Amino acid sequence: MTSFHTVEPNDDLRLRYRGAGWWTDEGLAELLGNALHESRRRTFVAHTRSGDLAMPMGHVAAWGRRVAAGLSRLGVKAGDPVAFQLANGLPAAAVFYGLVHLGAILVPIGHAMGRSELRYVVQTSRARVLFMPAKVVNGGLVDDLLAGSTTLERVVSVGGGAATARATTLENLADYDDERPPARQDSAMPAVIGWTSGSTAEPKGVLLSHRALCAEVRLHMAPLMAARRRPVLSTSPVSHVTGMLTSLLVPPLIGEDVHLMDYWDPHDVLTLMQTHAVSAGTGAPLFLRDLLDNGRCGAEHHRLIGVAALGGASVPSDLIERADAVGVTALKGYGCTEHPSISLGVPSDPVSLRASTDGRLCSGVQVRIRDQNGRHHSEGTGEILTRGPDLFSGYLDPMLNVEAFDDGWYRTGDLGTLDDGGYITVSDRLKDIIIRSGLNVSAAEVELALAAMPEVDEVVVVAAPNVRTGEHGCAFVRPAPGFDTPHLTQVREHLAMLGLAKYKWPEEVRAYLGEFPRTAAGKVLKSKLREAARQAQ
Repeated sequence: MTSFHTVEPNDDLRLRYRGAGWWTDEGLAELLGNALHESRRRTFVAHTRSGDLAMPMGHVAAWGRRVAAGLSRLGVKAGDPVAFQLANGLPAAAVFYGLVHLGAILVPIGHAMGRSELRYVVQTSRARVLFMPAKVVNGGLVDDLLAGSTTLERVVSVGGGAATARATTLENLADYDDERPPARQDSAMPAVIGWTSGSTAEPKGVLLSHRALCAEVRLHMAPLMAARRRPVLSTSPVSHVTGMLTSLLVPPLIGEDVHLMDYWDPHDVLTLMQTHAVSAGTGAPLFLRDLLDNGRCGAEHHRLIGVAALGGASVPSDLIERADAVGVTALKGYGCTEHPSISLGVPSDPVSLRASTDGRLCSGVQVRIRDQNGRHHSEGTGEILTRGPDLFSGYLDPMLNVEAFDDGWYRTGDLGTLDDGGYITVSDRLKDIIIRSGLNVSAAEVELALAAMPEVDEVVVVAAPNVRTGEHGCAFVRPAPGFDTPHLTQVREHLAMLGLAKYKWPEEVRAYLGEFPRTAAGKVLKSKLREAARQAQ
């Protein structure tokens, strides 16, 4: 079993969370095992471009148990990290259910991560096994990953491929039956290592415990999804913590069918909504906007959408108002990988309140506002600090916890206000990140890559508003003497050559002549550049 340094709440909080029933001794394996048994006759449908693949939930769960048995034969035990980078579909569900059943620590890796980031995540998470699509598994990549990690023992190819000494296929792995019960684990132990980008160049590993995730789904996700009274067609990637929980864990917990899509096409989504009587549009705001923009989206679709919870990117107020005008109740939500559900709009609230705030604090969540001098106050704008039963247990790198926590309160790096009614409004960001379609992009990482271009003397990357993706990267470039400002195509060719994941590429390059605005200490005032980028839209 791999050990980690975690941040624990104080005794009073532990007693409070236990007394309220938010924390129990139950782990993910027991929670999911019971849910899958109760929902064994429900249907799991994977929607692909080539057609639908349907399987009874009980069969998917049995497939997962075979995955667990195969991993056990390889020597993988409860508490061992196992990574997966898989597209939405039945195999990804079987892998997820198998890892949870075995009690392994799940290490989901976003499909947009490039080769260098994949290598970093596998190495730092100490993953023993990695599941990957067959189409991206090749000898060079496997050799590179195995050579770069002291713990990785096997790569599992999903969707075909051939078995080798250090790689196998999902079919070969899941060829063993095993009826052992779900693993029992200390609920305080990590269940998932999520990944997020922040002001640091490298991705940060986020330790999420069994008790935090069980509290998250029972307190926040399950009630919201159950209130919709119809299944949701999910396009959120299961290689992301939120997508993994909402698509694979919550539906069996509330006794609903799973409808999982491995691509995004508004036209197809609208057709599937009518065919299967399912909802859609929840998640990043681009999903709902794309549906409403489509000429085929009519009154029946509006009724099926019903309530759409939006987050993961900046949610424009006009989208909330536009949805309300056609009978769709759109809610802003605020959270992050470290603290998945901080606040959420209330469906019964007037549209003016749902559009102007980021919702009311979720059950069990507490917020403090911290001014620039480190003082906590109840009025005015300041940094948002949070705590709650679903808060993470610290970063994989314990050195990051020193700045991330203030006496047990998590420093979000976001600026905002909290009113007397418990409604929070996020106004700006202290952390140097761009949130594009729900994915965090480290501005520092992109700046470092662009600074290597001979045409660049100095570069600053900031977030600019984007109607579809919430935000995109805008690079302000001061050209080097004797060079013109590189154009966007040059910038993208350079980043592609470095292997930087495509979702991190800027979508704007702006020439900046003269000195960047700076503080007295010489630090670039990014707030001024963010405002300039906003004004230019």
